[in-house]
Amino acid sequence: MKGAIIAVIAVVVLAVAGVLGFPVLMDKHLSGLKEDVQDIKQRLQTIEDESKVAPLEPTADAGKIIKTLNALAAQVDTLGNTLKKDIAVQSETMQKQKAAADEAVKKQAETIDKKYSDVQSQLKPIKFNSAVEDIRGHLLKARMEVVAKNIGNAKAEIEVIDELFTKLTPLAQDEQKQIIEEIRSSLKKARMEIDTDMPSFINRINAVWYETGRLLI
Repeated sequence: MKGAIIAVIAVVVLAVAGVLGFPVLMDKHLSGLKEDVQDIKQRLQTIEDESKVAPLEPTADAGKIIKTLNALAAQVDTLGNTLKKDIAVQSETMQKQKAAADEAVKKQAETIDKKYSDVQSQLKPIKFNSAVEDIRGHLLKARMEVVAKNIGNAKAEIEVIDELFTKLTPLAQDEQKQIIEEIRSSLKKARMEIDTDMPSFINRINAVWYETGRLLI
């Protein structure tokens, strides 16, 4: 009888020891339970010690021990249910926190994208005007090279200007793109005139320089 009871107690103690693996959640629940287990162990030890002096009746205090064990088992069940509820609550809380964090990150990313887009929109006309001014500077240089009879340098400047217009076109609005096409057409004619008619070349470069002013925003 005692051996069976001790075996039951051992199982219960092992169950309680397993529960103790949750130190943060379980400290507030286990203090009373550990005291109950310790009390039962002490009582069993007392019974065993007394049985060495005088034989213990088979039914001596067995009802009370069984009652205590049942109460202890009920506490373990209650503790298990409490654990499940606590874990469920924590899991739900973590899911809500994760969802909130994901939403916050998403909104922050959207805000950054919008600000970046706004900055790019503000920088676009600045970049465009800077590119146009660069082209106008090369036009003046081409004119000066022709006046100085440096035809090779003037031709090189015309090639540079044409490349700069190629890079400028993607930044232009539809109306500006139309002006750019007209200017590039004039540049092609100027390229042919540079070897045969310098005055016409200079006049055409002057006209192109004026037309590029229309591109400035």
